[in-house]
Amino acid sequence: MSLDESLQEIFTPTLISVDGAPSQQGEDVNSSPSPVLVRLCGVQPEPVSWLWPGRIALGKLTLVAGDPGLGKSFLTLDIAARLSSGTPWPDRRDEPNPVGGVVLLSAEDDIADTIRPRLDAACADVSRITAIQGVEFSEPGTGKRVRRSLNLEKDIPALEVAIKQTPNCRLVVVDPVTAFTGKTDSHKNAEIRGLLAPLSELAGQYRVAMLAVTHLNKGGGSNALYRAMGSLAFVAAARAVWLVVRDEENPSRRMFLSAKNNIAPDGTGLAYSLEAVDGNPGMAFVAWEAEPVTVTANEALTVDQPRHDKPTERDTATDWLRELLAGGPLPTTEIKSQAGEAGFAWATLRRSKERLGIRPRKSGFDKGWIWELPKGSAPEDAHEGAKMLTPSDVSTFGQGEHLRSVDHSRNAQPEVDDSDERERGGIMFDAAEDAERARLAAQAWARY
Repeated sequence: MSLDESLQEIFTPTLISVDGAPSQQGEDVNSSPSPVLVRLCGVQPEPVSWLWPGRIALGKLTLVAGDPGLGKSFLTLDIAARLSSGTPWPDRRDEPNPVGGVVLLSAEDDIADTIRPRLDAACADVSRITAIQGVEFSEPGTGKRVRRSLNLEKDIPALEVAIKQTPNCRLVVVDPVTAFTGKTDSHKNAEIRGLLAPLSELAGQYRVAMLAVTHLNKGGGSNALYRAMGSLAFVAAARAVWLVVRDEENPSRRMFLSAKNNIAPDGTGLAYSLEAVDGNPGMAFVAWEAEPVTVTANEALTVDQPRHDKPTERDTATDWLRELLAGGPLPTTEIKSQAGEAGFAWATLRRSKERLGIRPRKSGFDKGWIWELPKGSAPEDAHEGAKMLTPSDVSTFGQGEHLRSVDHSRNAQPEVDDSDERERGGIMFDAAEDAERARLAAQAWARY
């Protein structure tokens, strides 16, 4: 065989028919990489399938972005409740809405005291809703079963199992998506594209709507597509992007506006408010307005722009730290390493820690310190729920009960943060290292 014939055989593409069978097969199809092609003449055109017609598509990734405290989690749970109970969509109240199953992946809200009450307030059929609390696996070497937070970087198979085990699953909510990115740098386009591609493939394979939530950055500007937190790849991967914006003329009113829609005509937005349930302080439901909203996402951001001051380095660092810890506690050493890679000074991160109310604690008797967001400090908990309480609501609490979110455990160890650094003679010293040196010195003197 000549060289040309050999090369031709190696690089002959495999043509795939609609039923998935190769239309041309060599002697060894796995001997070298080759493109997988589909002849379009054999592909049957089909319309886009919708979960929420014109707004959230089945088999696609949809992104919802907004500032903290505007009710994004209330919004996603309202969508989940309507799907689970077959309640019509707010802009299609005379049309039936087929029921379906829902998988929830939430890093910011507690299932028992936040998610379940909100679903009940929205009249959800909770028997059709499943929440993922983490993944379990056998620890290498010991075989011990351990649990950790789900990581989209390596746990797509676990998410697939959850979809399979949820009858007639039609929706997966990831809130917020940046809490489940693992070690993927959320500001690098290539890494985010690699992370989201399998998620989009999973959505297409099982015909489920992937609804991901993110926050807005503080960079300013009136172009909605550049305001989503992290890499622009989040916006690029989503087929539709919806923005949640506060109405500047009515602070209790939120607008749900289209920032991008690649699979449907740009439609009008909607408006909603959060209304407390009588006799149930802290519980609220989404009350949609019947009339559409014609303002665009860019116009809403332009109006909102004068109210945003230029963010300081500490503001940016605080947002970064909140996003980093949204998925769970992390060792101080890892936080310090990632902060250095992100360009934040450690002194700035320590001030951000105080702003977020983080109380460092020991992960074990002989182990290092970890940082963890205090319960109730997540943006949606700290702002959304508080807005729903009225003076009469607060009066129904027991004494001091309304301050529960800032109560710290009585059994917590005294705060001795080994991440605290001091500068002496132009050299940075770590408090933990100082303590360890003192302990070793005391032991040495004891021998004498």
